[in-house]
Parts: sequence; C-alpha cells; structure tokens
Amino acid sequence: MAHLDWEIKASLLLYVMGAPGGRIVQDDAVGGTGAAFHFPLDPERSPDVSADSTRFAFTGSVVFIGHFGSFVGEIADIEVDAPADGGPDWTMSIRDRDADLRTTAFRLAGAPLRSDDGARLTWQQVELTDDGAKLWGGNYPVGTPFEPVTIDLS
Repeated sequence: MAHLDWEIKASLLLYVMGAPGGRIVQDDAVGGTGAAFHFPLDPERSPDVSADSTRFAFTGSVVFIGHFGSFVGEIADIEVDAPADGGPDWTMSIRDRDADLRTTAFRLAGAPLRSDDGARLTWQQVELTDDGAKLWGGNYPVGTPFEPVTIDLS
C-alpha cells in the first residue's frame, strides 16, 4: 500500500525519548518507528493516486510527549500538495485533530526527486513555515529543517 515515510526530526526524537516521562505515541494506522514512520495513504482523500498526482493525503498521527508528560507536538493526517501558484515548492499540511484545523506547516523545496520507476517521490529539503513554527510553541523557528520526506507509491 502507498505510504509516506518520514523520520520527522531526529533531534526532536532524541529529546522526547531522553526526557523523563517522554514518549512517542502513534496511532494504529502509523507503522514503523522513529527511524521512519509510515503514514498510509488515505484512499478517500486520495483516490486514483499516481506519481503525477498533485495531492497526496495520508492518515494516522504521531504525538510527541516531553518532560513529565508535557505535550510537545503532533503530526496528523498529512497532505502533500503541488504548488498552487506555479512556484517550485510543494507544501505539507497537518491537522490538529482536537481543533479540527489544518495548517500548512512545511515547505517541501522544489520538485521531488523521482526514482527510476517513478514509484518514489522524495523531497530532501523540508522546512517549517511561519504557521508550522507556531505549532511547535516557538521551539523551532521558521525555516528550521526537518528530515526528508518520501512518498512510496509501490
């Protein structure tokens, strides 16, 4: 099944796992571990997806808990969208499930690198947007790099 692979942010994972009471909570939809979370494609929001699609929607959530159970952040129900304005950069949004709000939290720089068979799309440069920085409570400023993102359609 098609999915999005993402380590998210190595330093964030190290902080959470090293903090007293820190942990990562992923729902049943998300596979993998901190080395690479696997967010499955949501067929209802991404029907008939192909390497030429301009929107990819995924389901599942990963919640980061820091010192003594404090909420750090959440990545949920990811959507990856092609540039709407004809520019080079794609966007990646996440949903706050409690407030039911979607935020364009990440900029995926340029066109994706495509595998020879076209089944894997990878963005090496993933950065926080202004709205994304607000989601992390000021811990990460605008432009903070996150780990590369890969969509696997095989």
